[in-house]
Amino acid sequence: MISLTEIRELALSLPGAEEVKHWGKSSFRMNNKIFAVIQVDRKTLTVKTTKEEREFSIQMAPETYSIPDSFSNLNYMHINLETAKDAEVKNCIRNAWGCVAPKKVAKAYFESR
Repeated sequence: MISLTEIRELALSLPGAEEVKHWGKSSFRMNNKIFAVIQVDRKTLTVKTTKEEREFSIQMAPETYSIPDSFSNLNYMHINLETAKDAEVKNCIRNAWGCVAPKKVAKAYFESR
């Protein structure tokens, strides 16, 4: 299981990212837009996504990905950190950041990888 320290380090390594408390939980933001939240159980990560990516992920691995009850109309999904592969979590965090980052910043970041 990916550690919360690894999640935090990756999220904060993304250009312009910052950690802000959100209802007592650690959230990661770019320009005050949330792209990831560590849930209270510390076994679930909520990430910003696209509708298509969310549907695909849930269809492919319903034991790992789910739609938060109160977010059914928003493009966020839960990741069960106990069943998710580390590389998938890292990819989801980067993609979540890309959803909220300015297009030029995101393009430059992804092209440099």
